[in-house]
Amino acid sequence: MKFQVFIIAFFSLFIIRVNAQSGEELFKSSCSSCHTINKGRLVGPDLAGVQNKRNPDWLKSFIRSSQQMIKSGDPDAVAIFNEFNKVPMPDHNLSDEQIQNIIGYISQSAPGPSVAAQKSDENIKDSTAVAGDSTIAALPDTVSINEKIIRSGRSYYNGDIPFANGGAPCISCHNINDGSLLGGGKLAVDLTASFTRLGPAGITAILANPPFPVMKAAFPGVLTEEEIPVLVSLLKAASLNIPLGISFPRGMILFVLAFVIAIFIAALTFLLYDDRKIPEGNVPDNKNSG
Repeated sequence: MKFQVFIIAFFSLFIIRVNAQSGEELFKSSCSSCHTINKGRLVGPDLAGVQNKRNPDWLKSFIRSSQQMIKSGDPDAVAIFNEFNKVPMPDHNLSDEQIQNIIGYISQSAPGPSVAAQKSDENIKDSTAVAGDSTIAALPDTVSINEKIIRSGRSYYNGDIPFANGGAPCISCHNINDGSLLGGGKLAVDLTASFTRLGPAGITAILANPPFPVMKAAFPGVLTEEEIPVLVSLLKAASLNIPLGISFPRGMILFVLAFVIAIFIAALTFLLYDDRKIPEGNVPDNKNSG
């Protein structure tokens, strides 16, 4: 009998341990790019004690599709979206069990205060907003900017230097306002003000572990410790309107484009006109003309 009790207890502890590991793995792969637990604000809010601030059904819906809740007008979802710079949280196709494992991992990592001990929802929102802003303001400004670093970041961004572990250049999908002739891609968000909105920690977290499915697919391998800092520096320079290598006034760009197009049309017209066919009846008779 004692042996049976021991076996049951052993396997119970094993199952609990597997669930905890599963929650940790899910958190690291799906959440850690934008959220921390008891380490302050990142791209999104610190999740310490979130299990006591929201009911389970709300958390499941928000984790699966925060944008759907925002579009439906859920006041808490809208408030979080506005507070955190309107950075969209990607949808997650997770089962109830997986979400519960994530919440269980968060609660084990930071149990948080009991529901009875918490303040009203309004006070919680206010204090969270202040704490979040002060966290970002307190981040050390360790992002260096100089001509060499900007040039290096620009080379990775444009694809002049390929990423060590593969992946499409940033310019394929993103644009930064730098005065360049052709600009960047329009498939994803403009990155000109991304450093101001997300800060160095937020950008670093996203580059190290992309939370967006399309971005994750574009980078089959992780960026290296050499690539991430220079890209962060490039985005900082863009947010400060520092010249990024190629800088022309917008009016000059339009003038140059118009001039090139005009030359092309003139050359094409000349070639077509010179090779035109003259009707046979209009061909001059050299014999009779004398």
